[in-house]
Amino acid sequence: SYFFSLFINIIKTIATAARIGEKVAMLSVIGADELGRGARSHLAGLGVDVSMVREIPGRGSAIYLSILNPNRDMHLGLCDMEIIQELTAADIRKAGTVFESAAAVALDGNLEEEMLRDATEILSDKMLFYDPVSANKAHRAKACIGRFHSIKPNLIEAEVLSGMKIETDEELRNAARYFLDKGVKNVYITLNCDGVYFKNKEKEGFIRPPKSIKIESATGAGDAFWGTFLYKLSQSNESIEKITLDMAVEYAGFANAAASLCVENFGGIPSMPLLADVEKRMKMK
Repeated sequence: SYFFSLFINIIKTIATAARIGEKVAMLSVIGADELGRGARSHLAGLGVDVSMVREIPGRGSAIYLSILNPNRDMHLGLCDMEIIQELTAADIRKAGTVFESAAAVALDGNLEEEMLRDATEILSDKMLFYDPVSANKAHRAKACIGRFHSIKPNLIEAEVLSGMKIETDEELRNAARYFLDKGVKNVYITLNCDGVYFKNKEKEGFIRPPKSIKIESATGAGDAFWGTFLYKLSQSNESIEKITLDMAVEYAGFANAAASLCVENFGGIPSMPLLADVEKRMKMK
């Protein structure tokens, strides 16, 4: 299967890929504190290769706080990701042997614009994936968005990246078409409780979640989707040239099932689905 090397600081996507059965490696930085060391230890316990997670003395680890509304959806997010600026192109080159065996790389939207540009240039021969993380940071990838094989913005992030207002299905299609014209192979725009809209050169459509879902918390659904999508891609054992359009759609449906399971549970990593649970949800459709 594929070996995924992930630049990522929000650990839910990594945890999903690892819990569902994928081999995962992480390149990142943490501070000299229990928060970062605990996160690294937890990921190692899930089977993630954390040998490329560098600890920086005198710095605090990145932290994210999500404040939920009465519907258990995010009302406000607060974060301190300053330490991510310590990641440089030199870190990518230093981990060259790992990337040689990596068929796919997911880049975190918390990376600075320069780092995103450098990473997409150095790893141009890899299958690159991008999750914007937030609307406030999505603009960082605007100049290099066409270098990604697949992207997963939500509606607001898609508006920032495309420069288009998205209020109708037609505007949604136009925004997705913009990304394809830039060079993106597959576009997945998440629609909160309405599922995900996908588009590539030959197919498009909506993948809706089961109607019976009881949402406990929408936080983490996108991470579950992305981690599971990467897992399905790895299981295909195909090179980027052999990933068919039908396969891309199938993987999105599987990933959407994982996201629907995530929102039914409250909490962080415990809400991330296991493979058997996702397969069971798929049979319910």
